[in-house]
This record gives sequence, structure tokens and C-alpha cells, in this order.
Amino acid sequence: MPKIGRFTSDEAKTNFLRIYDAGAERWPIPSTVLDVETSFGTTHVRKSGSGKGAPVLLLPGISGNGLVWQRFIEDFASERVVYTPDVIGWPGRCVQTAPVRDGADVAKWVVETLDGLGESRVHLAGNSLGAWMATMVGVYHSDRLASLTMFEPGGATFAKPKWSLLLKFLATGMRPTPERMRKLNAWLTPRADLTEDEFAMVMASLKFRTGMPWDRVLTDEELAAITAPTLVLFGADTVVNNPEIGAARARQHIPSADVQIYPGIGHDLLWANQEVVIPRFLDFADNHDRVRN
Repeated sequence: MPKIGRFTSDEAKTNFLRIYDAGAERWPIPSTVLDVETSFGTTHVRKSGSGKGAPVLLLPGISGNGLVWQRFIEDFASERVVYTPDVIGWPGRCVQTAPVRDGADVAKWVVETLDGLGESRVHLAGNSLGAWMATMVGVYHSDRLASLTMFEPGGATFAKPKWSLLLKFLATGMRPTPERMRKLNAWLTPRADLTEDEFAMVMASLKFRTGMPWDRVLTDEELAAITAPTLVLFGADTVVNNPEIGAARARQHIPSADVQIYPGIGHDLLWANQEVVIPRFLDFADNHDRVRN
């Protein structure tokens, strides 16, 4: 049954927001914070950068928030406006008031956030589970996208998730001690070395009960409905998905898919190859930007 995201206690909420606000103070470039009303509640959004092209909107991976992009924002926002929202129903500064029931609702939430920001079209990109959420917008509202990018899409985007992935999450979730969480992070994203502050936010997020649906495998018809220019980037050594299956389905069914698999890199694609992946994305955005072309 769909639920409203919530912390397990007032103490847990206070602790998380203390860590969150301390992290927000370390945002490396000038930014503006906006709170946008949607039919699902209030979405908390940070706006950074400037430029004439269509803006970028970035969605984080599982249970993340807009501060995840802190270490990458200077590159993403070098020539464009970049929006980094928290995800409604996940731990952050959004305030959820209505359930997000399925992929169509995910897309509706993103589009209503764009409406509140006054943006008709954006270059939408998501990492991991955020890539699946971004893809939902492509399925239902490609007309709102200048382009769609998936960074290492989540395990259920193109095929059923691996049992090894599910078992790892289940085993860690039963008793999520700091040691177990560090081992899980090292397995998932071995070169994403979290700072102590980032890890503290991960641990604080564990005391939040999500109100966002889990990803599910997209059908051939859903993939074919994505008419926006689409970039899909995989790490060949990922433990999350099968990049060969994902690449084949994207190329076969998404009309304008540009797919690349990076050898020697896993689910930590952005962390391990930032100097290559972000320029690849920005070049793709430039090539599909109606404002500039």
C-alpha cells in the first residue's frame, strides 16, 4: 500500500536535519534554495549556476537527496543552471503530503516540480534508482525533456534485479550497523569514498521509511514511448545491473538511444570517471539543446 515518507521518530528527524543542514552549508558554489508546491507535497530544490541553455535537473540514487551532487556540482553547473532537488518520499527537506503510487506518479511529481520552477523543458539526468525515476518522465512526458540521461541505471530498469543484489540489501537491512553499511557501499561503489559527513547522512537516512515506489522493469512499449534524446551510460563491472542486456534493450527499443559501456568501472561510474562522464553528458546536452541550436 502506498505510504507517506516519514522518519521513525522526532529524534531521528532532528538528527538527520542537523547533518543535512551542515552539509548544505558546504555547497561549493553560489546557490538559491526553493520550495515548490506539488500535489504530492513540497519539493525542496537547490538552484546553482547560470547559462542560456536549457537547465539541468539531477536526481540522486537510492534514498539520496540533492546534496549528493555536492562533489560534482561545479562541473555540472559550469555553463548551465542546474537544479538538484531532494526526492519527495525520501529523506531530505521535502514534505510529502500524498502518496506516490507508481511510475506515472513519479513522472507527475517531476513535471509539477518543473512547473513550479517555471521551466518548460530540462536536460533530466538520474543516477542509479534516480535514473529509473528520470526514465519515467521520459515514458510519460518526453515533451518536457530536452534530453534524458541515465547514469548507471538501477538494477530493475532494464531487467529483473540480480539475486545477489537483493540478498546483499536484505542482509544489510536486517541489521544496518556502520560496519555492514560500509561493506555494502564498498561492494556497490568501491571507488566512491564517502567522507565522514556523507557517511553520517547515510546512517541517519536509515531511520526514514520511504514513500517513493521501487523501480520495476520497463516494458518494450514503455521504452519505445521515450522520444526524448536519450543517453545511457553503464559501468562494465557493475554489480547492480547487466549492462549488456540493458544496452541491448535500450538500443532496440528507445528511438534515439546513445549507449556507452565503460570498461573497468562499476556502479561508481560518476565517482570513478567524473572527468570523462560529466563532459560526455554536457556534450550530449549541448548537441540536443534547442536554445543553442
